[in-house]
Amino acid sequence: MRLAFALALLGATAATAQSVDGGAEPIDAGEGAPMAVETFEAFEPAPASAVSSTELPQFEAPPIGPTARVFGDVMAATMVDTVFDSPRGANGAENVWELHAKARVGVDVKVNDRVRVFLEGRAQVRAAAQRDFDRAKGSFEPMLGDAFVDVYTSKVDFRVGNQRVNLGANPGLAPADAINPKDLRESFLLGETDDAIVPVFAVRAQGEVGGLNWLLAYAPFFTPHRYFVFGQDEALFQPGAGAALPTNRFDPSVEDFVQDRILETKRPPPLAGDVAVRAVTTGDWKVGASWVWMNEKLPQVRLDPELSALLSSQQSGAPVDQALVTSVSSRVQAGETLYSGVYGRQHLFSLEGSRVIGPGELDVDLTYSPRQTFFDPAFAPLSKSAVTWVVSYTQATDSPWFYSVSYLGMAVPSVGAREHLFLIEPATAVGADRVGWLHLFAGSVSRRLWRDRLELSFRAVFEPIQLSYALAPKVLFNVHERVKLWLAAEFYQGTPYSPLGYYGRNDKVLVGSRVELF
Repeated sequence: MRLAFALALLGATAATAQSVDGGAEPIDAGEGAPMAVETFEAFEPAPASAVSSTELPQFEAPPIGPTARVFGDVMAATMVDTVFDSPRGANGAENVWELHAKARVGVDVKVNDRVRVFLEGRAQVRAAAQRDFDRAKGSFEPMLGDAFVDVYTSKVDFRVGNQRVNLGANPGLAPADAINPKDLRESFLLGETDDAIVPVFAVRAQGEVGGLNWLLAYAPFFTPHRYFVFGQDEALFQPGAGAALPTNRFDPSVEDFVQDRILETKRPPPLAGDVAVRAVTTGDWKVGASWVWMNEKLPQVRLDPELSALLSSQQSGAPVDQALVTSVSSRVQAGETLYSGVYGRQHLFSLEGSRVIGPGELDVDLTYSPRQTFFDPAFAPLSKSAVTWVVSYTQATDSPWFYSVSYLGMAVPSVGAREHLFLIEPATAVGADRVGWLHLFAGSVSRRLWRDRLELSFRAVFEPIQLSYALAPKVLFNVHERVKLWLAAEFYQGTPYSPLGYYGRNDKVLVGSRVELF
């Protein structure tokens, strides 16, 4: 499971107005003196030939044609685990070294006051290896980023194309913000919200009526989360959980390309996409509500009982029942499907609110889902209702200091005595009917120094029920206004079933850079 955390920075600006007094001082002629009347000679304009063209202000007509802004940047990072705990050659072993580079190039064209065209291309390169540089691999992944056409009218604005559909008061962290899938391969603590959001093709309309901002969005085609199944610190199956996965049957040159498909057997049909409706008030207090009807972005994987029993015995090291092996092998040869991976559908009913209070902004989100997929320790899906809330306070004034704090909570009622919500509640919770609880506290603080050329930052996440936590210090240096270098680290601590200590997630050291091209 991967949790994404977003930090929003709102800038406050002030405008100054300057007044010019062009009046003349009255002439004091003395008390009781009669007022003098000043006479003027009649004004006659000079002939046109006598007026120099340089003496008249020159005005240029606004451009009739389109205007364009080109942008682009490149990011690169090298990551090394501090502990190599997977034995050499083990099935499902983690990569301990990785090089990740991403590029983004685009153009923003304003055709006229009513039409805008935005086009962005993205590409990323990944190279990774296990200990002693075993199973070294590399991949190149091009993709279309934001690519849409805006049409503005007096009543309604339309956007069609690949885009980001913002929902909720907390961007990226709000439970209602679920139309866009996430790239769960990004660094858990150091990844930025914009880097983790995957644009999808959608049709969006929005406008304002009676002091209410409204939004309608429809994403007709299904796009799942992007994730690693095995082999990475961000993978769904960590080495302690996925030792029975037959990962070594994949050549390193293709294993990253099959991971997006290995857990699924069926996708939602075309046009059975996601729908969102949102309305938010204007003014200082922003209060709103939304409804989302969507396909979940992770598959519900169900294993055949015989296959599940065989994998469990292999993982535990217990003697394998040869009759069970024979049965599973014969059923596979007969063409039977021994597992299914399909995507569930759910409703999200949400309330939200935002208000600038003091030097920061308070954002609150509350979402109820009557059906949501969770997983047990064997990764079998559990369908439960859930209530999720997020409360955050983010600095909204310009300062060398920046801070943000967030609290994410979840309540899952009607958890059965024999059920266990993996990574949400401890194993000791099993044994009685109950409500499952999750609490996560996240914070970030940074300080700009040396005329903003140096920035020191620190991020932390704490989960109090199982006492797991994660820390990420970072040092960033602005070499140039377009070139940034940084050094960071990630530390994780917690029990194997806790959200932040999931199967001994490895600590790592990271070195990276970001270059703005245009």
